[in-house]
Amino acid sequence: MANEEQKGSEEQTGSKVEQTSSTEQEPKQRTERVRLSNNRRFPILLRVLVVLLLAVAMLALGAVIGYSVIGGGEWRDVFDIDTWRHITDFWLTS
Repeated sequence: MANEEQKGSEEQTGSKVEQTSSTEQEPKQRTERVRLSNNRRFPILLRVLVVLLLAVAMLALGAVIGYSVIGGGEWRDVFDIDTWRHITDFWLTS
């Protein structure tokens, strides 16, 4: 009889453990669903804006390096409109 009582109590505690573990899994699933909502830490439009700004900055940096280091000109001349007119006239007349 003592063995039967122990088995009965083990079954009851085992079922409590199973219930506890199943309830612990449910909130995890709920938090995943909440996380998939439109509440993002870094919104998509802001990501696009950052990528575009980085692209423009890298284009300017590449033009400065190309014109001043490789071409031998002054780096401030890259942002002068007359420099770009000269470059486009060179392309169009050749």
